[in-house]
Amino acid sequence: MARPGPTCRGHGGWIVLDGDLRTLREDRTGAWSGINAYGRPERRTRRWQTLWLDHGTDPADARYAYVLPAAARDEVARGAAHPGWLRVVANDASRHAVEVPALGLTAAAFWRPGSAGGLTVSRPAAVPLRRQGRTATLCVSDPTRTGEAVELEWESPRTGGAAGPGPRGDSGLQAPAAAARHSGGGMRDPRV
Repeated sequence: MARPGPTCRGHGGWIVLDGDLRTLREDRTGAWSGINAYGRPERRTRRWQTLWLDHGTDPADARYAYVLPAAARDEVARGAAHPGWLRVVANDASRHAVEVPALGLTAAAFWRPGSAGGLTVSRPAAVPLRRQGRTATLCVSDPTRTGEAVELEWESPRTGGAAGPGPRGDSGLQAPAAAARHSGGGMRDPRV
């Protein structure tokens, strides 16, 4: 059975942006020893809720998009009712990225080198960017955990007038396992 909109139970929820959410609520019986050599052997029955996005058998280029907001049930319901609060800027095999304009947030996961939401990376990376006024917080992590350098370029908009170069001129920020280049203006905080 397909259910559009929020799915919640006492906390948070999921907002499905692209895809047909399916649900199944059923009783299941089993013992921990069935999946764990040190598990207890007594069998128990519990009610389970399963959610999935059905892509069919052997899908090619299937897509999905959902959000797990850290919000109360009523906030999740409001977000589902007004989907414009969040924009999906990339959703393909090489990158997923969203923007939440009211929060000044861009968040991107890159599985290969590429660009999305004004961010460009040289290799796989997870990049959240938060802008507040004239300050920005940019984080980079390496999901492959190889420790290799990640080159990041952020194309930020200029803010009024001749604001001057970005942090440390155009050379950007140097940090272990990361290199960043800011290609906009108006940023004066060297921690960006």
